[in-house]
Amino acid sequence: MVYCGKASQGCQSCRKRRIKCDKVKPECSQCVRIGKKCSGYRDQLSLMFRDESAKVMQKAHAQWGVGEEGVEAGTATAYDDDAASSSKSPTPSFGGDIVQLSPVQTLPSPPASQAGSMPSGVRDLAKVQAPILPTSEEQGFQFYVNRYLVGHPDEPRNLDELRSDTWLWDPALKDVSAALGLASLSNLRGDHEMMVSARKQYGKALRMAGSMLMSKDPSSVDVTARLVVLLAMYELVKGTELTTGTVYAHVAGGAALIRQWYPMRKTPCGGVRPLLQLCFSTFLTAYEIGIALPAEFNDWVAFCQQGMPADDQRAPELGLMIARFIKLASYTRFNVLQDGIASTAATMQEAIDIEKGFEKWEDELDGHWLFTAEKTLHLPPAAVFQGEYHDYYDMWVARIWNYYRWARILANQQILDLADKYPASCGPLLARHYPNGRNDCIDTAGDMARDILASTPSHWRHPLLGDKTPLPVQQQGGAGAGAAGIPVLLFQLRAAACAPGVPIEYWSWAYGVMECVWGDMGMQHAKSMMDALLAHRESLRRDELRDQEAQPKERFFLGLIHEG
Repeated sequence: MVYCGKASQGCQSCRKRRIKCDKVKPECSQCVRIGKKCSGYRDQLSLMFRDESAKVMQKAHAQWGVGEEGVEAGTATAYDDDAASSSKSPTPSFGGDIVQLSPVQTLPSPPASQAGSMPSGVRDLAKVQAPILPTSEEQGFQFYVNRYLVGHPDEPRNLDELRSDTWLWDPALKDVSAALGLASLSNLRGDHEMMVSARKQYGKALRMAGSMLMSKDPSSVDVTARLVVLLAMYELVKGTELTTGTVYAHVAGGAALIRQWYPMRKTPCGGVRPLLQLCFSTFLTAYEIGIALPAEFNDWVAFCQQGMPADDQRAPELGLMIARFIKLASYTRFNVLQDGIASTAATMQEAIDIEKGFEKWEDELDGHWLFTAEKTLHLPPAAVFQGEYHDYYDMWVARIWNYYRWARILANQQILDLADKYPASCGPLLARHYPNGRNDCIDTAGDMARDILASTPSHWRHPLLGDKTPLPVQQQGGAGAGAAGIPVLLFQLRAAACAPGVPIEYWSWAYGVMECVWGDMGMQHAKSMMDALLAHRESLRRDELRDQEAQPKERFFLGLIHEG
């Protein structure tokens, strides 16, 4: 699903006439007005997975000067993971016993039932005994296994464990895995031909997603969720000005698929945990772009509430609270407020109510939602923030916690912004609800920021952490697709680093993690987050200079101090 703009939801007749359709059902007003039978509307779920990669590839070829023959013939040099990392990455590769694949190493053989569907290049690679030049597909697949799969939370930790994961050899995931790896290598090496190859593999993956969409016998939830997640991750790895919108479309489409196939056989709770995770993923993109959540959001959350056990119900409750915050954030961003009027005070009261709701949610947690903070002195400071890491019940719980922290940082930031911009309307409310005024909001945001930094080893395995480092979760398999949590973590790290009043050490540590993710995985999204942190720091510097210039200047005349 290469994002070429939002698909029109108008009827066929209005789109053909190039006029605005009011989308009234069963027939739009434009067709009724001219007495023409309305042709109806396109299936929006299918539009989410439309394949427009050919348009983008054609544009890219023109920009890079690459012809169609170059696409077919274009192959990169021999895969050399270490060489790529040493020239581009500031960090070492995975240490300890975590596997590193080289051109002459062999991937584990797939299960017999999947041997026929194994990528042709990978089948040959398993038999390699001497160095040869791998195909671009092999290079991309190797990089994906090496950097996005093995060693991440809830993923295989070595080749032996990899053998038992039949999903890896599923045809639905073959092309998107190679596309993701090739896009990463292209970023690290500056190789445009590799990106062209990645786009080809991506187009194949989109067609596979389309066929799954039309299937009456859906695949397992693991394969379905991984396909959607990897399609979204490809966009974050590749990185364009349209990336956020594309990711939003992928995630919303994936949630719609899982909801359509609910309940999913042989899946705990019928697949509602993956559905809720995709719902939560829409928060990030909706907040970044400033758009509304999918229209089906409340329906998805309601189904999760019906299918989840009592112990998991706190997650959909939080989801509805964050959705309320996203709606308010969009309102304040795109509406002009005025100081001293009732509607502005009502907006401030809504922001405070949301923040108090977050506080109450945490206070009422118990059971497997609780975590412990561990202290250590022997782990690398670059990998573990100030020697502290968290121990969660499972990865799913860990991810829900970080969504909560991310939202609460932004909620407190919003309260402070409203109080600064509209003191007459919002100042009295701030004083009424917070005994220490602004400091209460700053302290809460700081606590959330610190916990996000300390929780990082649970969500991403730093290359400096070896295989023998204790796992920061008690139960494996709670979330799946471990590397899928990294783009989300980067958004949350940015919120933590830019939280109001946090020490500069928070910013520096978060920036170092982003730099490492970029150098180790070639994820363009990490570089974008680094740029955002640099812009934030520059903004703080300008504000500091402005405050200094605004202070009264002291002049000395005949031993007397005069302000001017």
